[in-house]
Amino acid sequence: MTSSLAWLDTSPDEQRRVREMLHLFMQPESRDELGIGQIRDAFSDALFPGTSTLQTRAKYFLLVPWAYLDAEGKGWSPERVRSHAHAVQKRLVPAIESSGDALGLIGVRARDAVSQLPSDVYWNGLATFGILRSRGPAGQVSSPASVDHEADELHQRTLSPWHPTIPPAPTGFPNAPLPDGLALTPAEASWLRERILESAPGTLLTHLIATDRAPDGDSATPWHDSVCQTVDGPARGILLHAQRFSLAMEGASRLYNLLVGEAYEAAGFDRVESPVEKQSTAYQGWVEASGADAHALRSWDLDDFWELALRLNGRISHRTRFFVTDWVTSIQRGAHRTALTDELLRSMVANRERSLKKTQSRLTNAKLLGQWTGAAGLGRLTYRWTTVRRIVTDVHDGMHRAGT
Repeated sequence: MTSSLAWLDTSPDEQRRVREMLHLFMQPESRDELGIGQIRDAFSDALFPGTSTLQTRAKYFLLVPWAYLDAEGKGWSPERVRSHAHAVQKRLVPAIESSGDALGLIGVRARDAVSQLPSDVYWNGLATFGILRSRGPAGQVSSPASVDHEADELHQRTLSPWHPTIPPAPTGFPNAPLPDGLALTPAEASWLRERILESAPGTLLTHLIATDRAPDGDSATPWHDSVCQTVDGPARGILLHAQRFSLAMEGASRLYNLLVGEAYEAAGFDRVESPVEKQSTAYQGWVEASGADAHALRSWDLDDFWELALRLNGRISHRTRFFVTDWVTSIQRGAHRTALTDELLRSMVANRERSLKKTQSRLTNAKLLGQWTGAAGLGRLTYRWTTVRRIVTDVHDGMHRAGT
């Protein structure tokens, strides 16, 4: 019997979180071993609403609505509209692949067998940015019935679940090749820019969209990006908290990997070469790197951090708060420098993983320990930055594109 994943009565946002979680499980050694994903996601949403780690290019914020609008006015049932839109999205793969800009094309390998369509990935973002004006099950919308009079066109657009000013699809869509591929035209980029500015005011995302230049092409984190560094207001405070949380919890992840490496060697596994030596070096590297931000970490106001984090997500558990607070406090008093031999800190991290994973803990499950590839956990948190940088750059490139 094959297994399947069914959506019961879940919101688009909840569905998006589950898809991201499943995506992480498909990536080697990217599980949330220490249970900090809720905090990471809360800050990711606050900094960059409407985004997800599964998104690839900004153009899909138009391609998905166009796939549904291709059925508009036919009076079809929501199920038939969705089926038609799914078929259109699959047909777009070769139409985009033949263009000069297909980087980030969803379904390029699976083709007609693709199980995760762009509409699955972008649905929450489409609703967040007001492009989709009715929230419901992912991929399901009602199409307004066909009308006979031109005078009723405005009324029909008002009934549509899609934003009434969305730019028209290219000529021949969805059957003709897309000459622009996944690149935005100036009109498309301008329209998408306005939707983001209108729907997510005061966020780091709108700051990036509103400025006159794209993010740095090689910035690994938002706090190392020169455009992000110019943000002010509440978004700056959120970014600073996110940066300090990322730096602090990277140390816990490094220490956890050292503990796994020690258990791995003790159990006689040898597929990973010199795991203890490598993980010890990695942890010491983090200690040295954190030294440059020692003052910021020592002066970090955890009460202010938790007030913000709980406002963003009130479901963060007490146990998670205790673990994070204890770990950060240990850094603030300098204990992290001796964590390689400090049994208290080692036990803190080990107990956290065992309490979360239970029988799936690498520290107690020999089978899972043997499958370790040399690194586990979320590592440095970047809050979807790679995805956001690409999407924002698409908008800037489209705005400044000439000859279209």
